[in-house]
Amino acid sequence: MKKSRNRRRRTAKLTTKDISKCKYFMNIGKSMNAHKVELKFQRNYNTMGSVVFIDDASHKQTIIRWYDHRYYALRFGAKEVKPLNMTLAKWKSINID
Repeated sequence: MKKSRNRRRRTAKLTTKDISKCKYFMNIGKSMNAHKVELKFQRNYNTMGSVVFIDDASHKQTIIRWYDHRYYALRFGAKEVKPLNMTLAKWKSINID
């Protein structure tokens, strides 16, 4: 079965409202000198989802792992995020810092 043309072109994006909320929590994390900020959504001590903001100062960006495990890169001062292809090398370079 072949995927439709529109479905192949569709990329996952965060809305402007999501980005403004992300910037708020990233700024709180930066004020505490935190490298990583994680928000967990729980119900009866079971984690329903989590959002992680990782500060990648060497590349002047913040990496966002959204609740559906997609990765996005938000450049410092940018108004929109771009999907990020997370590789093992990238993951190790972020977690070493």
